[in-house]
Amino acid sequence: MTILRRFAVYRVWRITLVAGPAIVSYRWLTLRERLGRPASPETWERVHDRTARRLHDLGIELAGFFVKLCQIVGARADVFAAPFIRRLSRFHDAVPARPFAAVRHWIEHELGRPLHDVFARVNETALAAASLAQVHRAVLRDGTPVAVKVQYPEVARLARVDLWSLRIAARLAGGMLRSFDLRSVFDEIAEFVALELDFEREARSTERIRAALADDPTVRVPRVHAEHTTGKLLVLEFLDGIKVVDLKALAAAGHDLGLVTQRIGRVYARMIFEHGFFQGDPHPGNLLVLPGTVIGLLDFGLAKELPPGFGAAVADMLTRGLAGDVPGAVAAARHAGFEVRDDQST
Repeated sequence: MTILRRFAVYRVWRITLVAGPAIVSYRWLTLRERLGRPASPETWERVHDRTARRLHDLGIELAGFFVKLCQIVGARADVFAAPFIRRLSRFHDAVPARPFAAVRHWIEHELGRPLHDVFARVNETALAAASLAQVHRAVLRDGTPVAVKVQYPEVARLARVDLWSLRIAARLAGGMLRSFDLRSVFDEIAEFVALELDFEREARSTERIRAALADDPTVRVPRVHAEHTTGKLLVLEFLDGIKVVDLKALAAAGHDLGLVTQRIGRVYARMIFEHGFFQGDPHPGNLLVLPGTVIGLLDFGLAKELPPGFGAAVADMLTRGLAGDVPGAVAAARHAGFEVRDDQST
């Protein structure tokens, strides 16, 4: 199965086996509504749950792009029904790591030399496995602890196949689900995947935010080891901390949860309002609490550049809104780039 999923024809066939029945089921439910014989909420719930379960299984099997799809769908409670959120919201915990023998080969290919020429030791058990890459703890020859993030070599090619298949499915589905904006979701995923596949951009983003926050002792951004970094390999300073959602471990280590929250809010406010460039993927695995309640920021593949003046305009919008100055708040919102219709401005 692992080998089969790397073939485009097999992936298209598996996507069709999931998308086809889902389209038929939802078209039938929509037709019943038009005929004046709507299905019960329980029937809708069963169809949602069956589709979500099959999407989950497809993500586990095909990996790559589909892991990202499941993660995004699971986070969009504003778009998708409860069964999708229930089954897919924690999907990042279900991604299996690849065997180290393959990982070793990929790392050596990117380095252009044997592993032991660069690393004194590489832990064969992955620290984390994600949709497009996995991370291993290692030690450089000079004794420096690092995290080694290596991209799966086939993901860029297969992502194009998956996206093409999903866009065909969205076209066939048409507008049958008014609350499911499928095409915008797929476009969002395509944008995310393109950013995350560019490790050189991620390295530049990491160094940019590290430099911007260098004056703040309550924040830590890992240093990039540029001499070992390529378009598909990223070698970073290793940060040893506690995941921000592990409340028991944080309490046991003596961290004040209120201070943790305050410092995370402050660092994001600085990135957004002061620097206009921020870490755009703040899920639990990317936020650590280090000794001294220092916040560790990881993974800048989705770092985002805000338009010039965005932070100041948003601050102005909030200030005017809290003061009851509706016209001023609307003007500031439009200046920030938000679309506000005339009928929403009163």
